[in-house]
Amino acid sequence: MSADGERPEPLSGKDEGSFAYLTIRDRLPVILTKVIDLVHRRASAFLKENQQEQTEDSKLVIAKLSKLRYEMKTNKPLMLMEDDRPDVRIWNATINNSKSLVDEDKVASFTGAWLIVECYMYRKIYEAFALSELHQSFDPFQGQKEASFKGLQDSAISLAEFLHHSMDNSPVAGDDGNNVKNTFDTLLQFCLWGNRCDLSISSGEITADHGAGHTSHLQHMKENIIVDNSQDVWDVTHNNKNTRIDFILDNSGFELFTDLCFAEFLLHANLAKVIHLHTKQIPWFVSDASVKDVHWMAEQMKSSSNKCLSQLGSRWLQHFQDGSFLLQSHQFWTLAQDFSQMKSIAPDLYEDLSQAKIIFFKGDLNYRKLVGDRKWPHTTHFTDALWGFLPAPLCSLRTLKADVQVGLSPGQDDHLEAISKEWMTSGSYAVIQYAHHTG
Repeated sequence: MSADGERPEPLSGKDEGSFAYLTIRDRLPVILTKVIDLVHRRASAFLKENQQEQTEDSKLVIAKLSKLRYEMKTNKPLMLMEDDRPDVRIWNATINNSKSLVDEDKVASFTGAWLIVECYMYRKIYEAFALSELHQSFDPFQGQKEASFKGLQDSAISLAEFLHHSMDNSPVAGDDGNNVKNTFDTLLQFCLWGNRCDLSISSGEITADHGAGHTSHLQHMKENIIVDNSQDVWDVTHNNKNTRIDFILDNSGFELFTDLCFAEFLLHANLAKVIHLHTKQIPWFVSDASVKDVHWMAEQMKSSSNKCLSQLGSRWLQHFQDGSFLLQSHQFWTLAQDFSQMKSIAPDLYEDLSQAKIIFFKGDLNYRKLVGDRKWPHTTHFTDALWGFLPAPLCSLRTLKADVQVGLSPGQDDHLEAISKEWMTSGSYAVIQYAHHTG
């Protein structure tokens, strides 16, 4: 922690040229435009079919989204939430209490904390549909999420076959620790790199490193893991007799698939008896996984012509039934607060997470929320940056896509900067960072 007991200031669009600034200026309007275009196409289709009510309803949604895009692009103050979702009170308190980082004015897109502004946009997208008559349960990102999984079938089959082979040839933990640990390490790395298929980073374009579907590629990727605490992660997972492991999920699609493959192996190797999978309650950051997305993927797999994929899909559907995969959602995951505030805002969730032997936090947004999305010196200790958030031992699996990073050794950032100016935002580098209570 800093000497004066205060955290550094948040990342923000006030810093012209920063990744936060470029995201707010360029990427967020593109994402909004794609949603508007999608609803426009729906309105046109309704009009062709002479469905007047649906057409008008679509137009009202478009008007709200267009207003949001205009306000964000022109740095207007953030507006209060108006729907009746239970989180409105917390959201409006957040907006009212947020400080402009530039002046005394109300917080706006380029003057507020980037984390709040970006979360605000997705919550406002949800609101535009929630306030409609006929689009209340519409997920504007569903088509992109589904296409991203279908587009990576070869990688999914390749990983399903690897998992099948590993479980057939790998004894459970305790019989041959080395064999189990090798598979554990491989699947942990698949989990790590799976989120190179993050649709919010590519503004909803489907991009993927197809090589991530093959284990030989992992060796090459390993040199880009700039903090690797995987031995600590193995030690706590292997030695602690607690049978519950939690995943705070990030993206649906192939990343979600890698998460569940890892979870499947944890059950097989007797490293866990129940896996708690935490999803988002509303469409979020384009590609984040909801309960619906998880079920959709398992059903897709079950109907695959590939035997390995199909069997795995059936097995996961069975896990949902018998509770060995437990799907959970909490409104806290779609608030703008960082995780240091969980204990006060969502004490029930904090208490629940404290029952796990280890919690895996997936992806970039979860990392930003873990460390408060602030201008930490890169050598700040990971545990210090958590600012008191530590319900149980935790592991962040993250490819770097935002200009925040802690836990580096002195001079490591200069070395990375010399290799690539975009080392913090390109998604080419990754961390496996671990924290636990000491003493």
